[in-house]
Amino acid sequence: MIKEKKIFWLKANWSAPNHIKAGTSIRTGGCSRSPYNESNLSLNVGDDPKNVKKNRSALAHHLELNEEPVWLEQTHSEKILSINHVPDNLKVDGSYTTKKNRVCVITTADCVPILFSNSEGTKVAAIHAGWKGICRGVVENAVKIFSCPRSTIVWIGPCISNKYYEIGEDVYSNFLDYSNSLESAFKKSNKKNWYCSLGDIVKILLKNSGINKIHECGLCTYQMDSLFFSYRRDGDTGRTASMIWID
Repeated sequence: MIKEKKIFWLKANWSAPNHIKAGTSIRTGGCSRSPYNESNLSLNVGDDPKNVKKNRSALAHHLELNEEPVWLEQTHSEKILSINHVPDNLKVDGSYTTKKNRVCVITTADCVPILFSNSEGTKVAAIHAGWKGICRGVVENAVKIFSCPRSTIVWIGPCISNKYYEIGEDVYSNFLDYSNSLESAFKKSNKKNWYCSLGDIVKILLKNSGINKIHECGLCTYQMDSLFFSYRRDGDTGRTASMIWID
């Protein structure tokens, strides 16, 4: 249960070292108005930038961050960059760092937030994985950042569950063209559509890449409307933020 003093944040429950801090925000406790209510953390969805910046500041204060998180301009790509030295071009869908207090962050509203740490807790990463990014290789690109997949630890944050994520033949074909190992992540709904589990797809690709230490929060963004934003459910809406850093 989320206690009153934790309204901004849901801590990742995983086996990463204690000095690795990770988790995801929830939508309550901010100042954004409908349809971005309350704690929208994205500047790219049409919300008043002043409210977004207030929300970001409130979350940073709540988490007692020493640095401003490195916010990305996500484009559903396969690109991931190092933020040890923050680049000018942040149009990517993931970041990683070996620098203490440097916060990797991605925003989502149904897509899969994935956080990574090596077993020593000396390198961390965060990626945004929607269907387009997955089919372009963003998951495997993140795995390549770590020298030993078998000792890499992963947390899969809140995303849309298969019950609420129905796709057409074009998306289904894109997935299977990318990897026929993904077949088990789909369930036929009718002649032209399938229910798709993005969480299962991510787990299959991680395991195919040699990662076995996978922790999944199991929370559905579509179903849990009081906690999370969902683009599939609401259309115009806000974004929550998943973050990871080395303390």
